[in-house]
Amino acid sequence: MAMYREKRFEEIRQLLAERKELSVEDIMHAVGVSRDTARRDIVALVAAGQARRTRGGIVALTFGHSVPSYTERLKHFSKEKTAMAQRALQLIHPGGVYFIDDSTTLLKLSQSVTDGVTIYTHSLDNAIALSVKSGVALHMLGGELNHHGRFFFSPSNLNTLSRIAFDAAFIGATAIAKDGVYFPYANDAEVKVVLAESARQVVVVSETEKFHIQAPYRGFALNAIDTLITERPLASTERAWFDPVTELLDAEN
Repeated sequence: MAMYREKRFEEIRQLLAERKELSVEDIMHAVGVSRDTARRDIVALVAAGQARRTRGGIVALTFGHSVPSYTERLKHFSKEKTAMAQRALQLIHPGGVYFIDDSTTLLKLSQSVTDGVTIYTHSLDNAIALSVKSGVALHMLGGELNHHGRFFFSPSNLNTLSRIAFDAAFIGATAIAKDGVYFPYANDAEVKVVLAESARQVVVVSETEKFHIQAPYRGFALNAIDTLITERPLASTERAWFDPVTELLDAEN
């Protein structure tokens, strides 16, 4: 039994090194154990200093110290992200004008958008997804391509965005702290600042793991968020960060 347990731990460690984060369900399926055993394994790995515990699973010790590339994040697309995108889709209405940010979850939103709307984006992947929808008026913001984040930027984009009162701007957070929403690139944070000021509704779509990640550039304060969409209900400590008028939605309800 002891040898089997060590072999199981080794498989979990290898999987964690690849994915950077694992849920209880991931561990159950990967090594074929019950939920109780998966939870005990999590406790043991955390106690041994081989992982960091989160609500519902574990993350690698290095998780949060660097931001994975868009391509890397796309490998870990989850049913939770799909559910969050469906929540966001309910806020898009025919005839509206919207901005959709560079985010793997918001790529799913772009793939799900139906005809009769106008979409602005600086995301290469969103533009590709929307380009096949003949009933969508697509406006692609140009400039230099950031290969890591797969978005375009030009200073002229800031002026363009400042003159559009978007019905809603859908923004994917890299990190969320008490004092605001953060991003890994200074020029992209500038885009988010302008969107927060110009959009009629600021919708941040973010997994709750972003509360445990750090990024260097602040985009806007939390009180600028009109609607926050997460994969699960916020814990009371997380909820306390937000203005009482902020609409808190989750993919579970």
